[in-house]
Amino acid sequence: MKKENQKALILIIAIVLFESITYLLAKLSPFEPTLLISNLDNKLPLIKEFVIFYVLWYLYLFLLPYLFFKLDKSKYFKYLAVTSICIVISFFIFFFYPTTIIRGNIELSNNPFAFILKLIYLIDTPVLNCLPSMHCALSMILLVLITKTCNLKKSYKIIINLTLILIIISTLLIKQHVIYDALVAIVIVVISFIINKIIKLDLKIAKYFNKK
Repeated sequence: MKKENQKALILIIAIVLFESITYLLAKLSPFEPTLLISNLDNKLPLIKEFVIFYVLWYLYLFLLPYLFFKLDKSKYFKYLAVTSICIVISFFIFFFYPTTIIRGNIELSNNPFAFILKLIYLIDTPVLNCLPSMHCALSMILLVLITKTCNLKKSYKIIINLTLILIIISTLLIKQHVIYDALVAIVIVVISFIINKIIKLDLKIAKYFNKK
């Protein structure tokens, strides 16, 4: 593998680790979590099968940024920059305004989707750091950048973006997040893109990356 490709993969892994570490650190918040839920959330059904899209997000965090790197490097650097800003903003919200939700009641059975969902519930305990939804926020960043990526067929863009939308919907239908979590994620993503445009973090990352 070329040195440039290795550097690209290392930065992708680094951003995933950064998100994971800040997520876990925020769970040390001394503040009492707020329970958020809306009438719409109460009306939404629990659809265990959507856990597949929820899990697919973890794969997309590695595949799509690397796709940016191979097809349109400017989008790759913008992804790293905007995502970093989004993670930092989200960390402060997680820490100073922790939120929680009421999850669905899952009984273990021969249903593989129920098993996977129950496993996610067990791993992601206690139920904190819900607002904003990082699944929603990072999916939205990927969606925007995929749409603007050069050298990618329109049919592929449609398929990937449709999957990203289903990932966002999955957070609500497997009862991992509520509407407020998704809405705040949209706001933070917009703010992150604006901040990046002002401070030009993506260009600074690109300069560092290309430095010999």
